Amino acid sequence: MAPEAPRTPGQTRALALAGMILTIGLSVWSWQFLNRATTSGVERLARIDRVRALCTEAWGTARTEVDSMRVDRMMLPDTIDAGSEQAIDRCGDLRGESVPNSLPNAREMSGDPMPRGLR
Repeated sequence: MAPEAPRTPGQTRALALAGMILTIGLSVWSWQFLNRATTSGVERLARIDRVRALCTEAWGTARTEVDSMRVDRMMLPDTIDAGSEQAIDRCGDLRGESVPNSLPNAREMSGDPMPRGLR
């Protein structure tokens, strides 16, 4: 292999300028991307807060467990994460882990499983 010819000062300046332009372009693109991602995240949290306020108000007016279950099934005006498996489209989706989101089996009115001999 033949040794490379040394770069001229003009080539070195052109290479440095090209690198600087590429770095600035990448920085501007990254800033716009992060700005868009942050804005969409904040908007998502704001939508969740709006629908949580509706559900909290409805849960506050519920007097019985049946009323509370009706509120859990109430559709929200704005579906959050519509394409996701964990989409939030009902008030029950906003419940924490301490409160069950599913209704009991119709045969198990109390929510407790039936004794083995009765099945």
